[in-house]
Amino acid sequence: MNERLIIRLASSASQKNYWLIWSDSENEIIASGEVDNAEQLNLLTEKALQRRVICLLPGVDICIKKVVIKGAFNRQMQQALPYLIEEELASDVENLHFNVIAKETHLVHVAICDRQKMHDWLDWLEKAQIQCKQFIPEGLTLPLPEDGKWQAVQLGEQWLIRETANLAWSCAHSMLNTILESRLNNSADQASVPRIESYSPIIENSVAEWSRHEAILPMELLALGTKHNRVNLLSDEFKPAQEVNPYIKKWRMPAAVGVLLFVVSVLNIYTHTLQVQAETELIQQQVETIYSQAFPRERQLRYARINHKLDTMLKELQGSSAEFDFLTILNDLSPAVMSLNKFEISSLKFDSKKQELQLALTAPSFQAFETFTAELPEHLTAQQGALNNSKSGVSGVLTIRIK
Repeated sequence: MNERLIIRLASSASQKNYWLIWSDSENEIIASGEVDNAEQLNLLTEKALQRRVICLLPGVDICIKKVVIKGAFNRQMQQALPYLIEEELASDVENLHFNVIAKETHLVHVAICDRQKMHDWLDWLEKAQIQCKQFIPEGLTLPLPEDGKWQAVQLGEQWLIRETANLAWSCAHSMLNTILESRLNNSADQASVPRIESYSPIIENSVAEWSRHEAILPMELLALGTKHNRVNLLSDEFKPAQEVNPYIKKWRMPAAVGVLLFVVSVLNIYTHTLQVQAETELIQQQVETIYSQAFPRERQLRYARINHKLDTMLKELQGSSAEFDFLTILNDLSPAVMSLNKFEISSLKFDSKKQELQLALTAPSFQAFETFTAELPEHLTAQQGALNNSKSGVSGVLTIRIK
């Protein structure tokens, strides 16, 4: 998929959810916007089709902690991890979801979220019929900090801060200075003032040292940070259901394409048959019209009997050279007449003295006259008169003679 739908889920069902569609092939925003609450996520259902969906979780609901460990990080260590930091948590570990987002030597970074929150977000998406297989804490999609500068952007009424590659947090705008002071007081080096590089307007009277980066839309900045981002809080009980058997999945698309091609082929044959049938009926009507114009005293015949009638008349009128020549020319013109497509014959006139046949025709284009002339037998020649182009088509007179 070359396009991704990025949804920044709100902390509660009544808050706004921001979204953006990003094209990797074009490297640009396709569309963006917001929905007023969780119930309106169904407005994004159609946009989620045929696109990879990534959800960003609000940093105010995600706590990322550094945990020092002894020895290798294995299954037993992972199971014991919640209890190593239990005293630092405000809720019981049974009510929390733990996800290790990074592992280093003797150190892991773990993202912690209330399990009920995870269920709520998944319920919102399920009701909107949106399938998402990746949850990322929003702060971890900000650009990587360089030269010790924290990265920051304001989204709505909240600030998103990324301190390191694996440590990020969010807070309300009104609480930013208070939290910065708290983190500064708890820092090992209290003399160092945080340096923050902001993609949003800098706040005044801050305890931090701020610098302004080139402005960019907050959701665009976060969307860029989702590319190749492997952090995913959908683990353990929240892990997406296993996909279809790889073998079935491998052949499902070719089979579907085969069926589609078969259906398209049948429809094309059916459509072509109807088109040929319609053109044949039109040509038959034109032949019947020509016959009536040529023999006004004869009884009007259907197309199926005209050829037999002409053969009979040729045999009966062998003694009349003028009539014989007319019928001979008319008979010789049959292949060319049958090849006519969307021609209308308004009049037909035979001059026995000059031994020529004049056809007043209306065709869809100038090229149609050339095509008709090219279809004439070798022993006949056609002289084209002046052509007139109008809304109904191109009209003119063709004079047919024997070479």
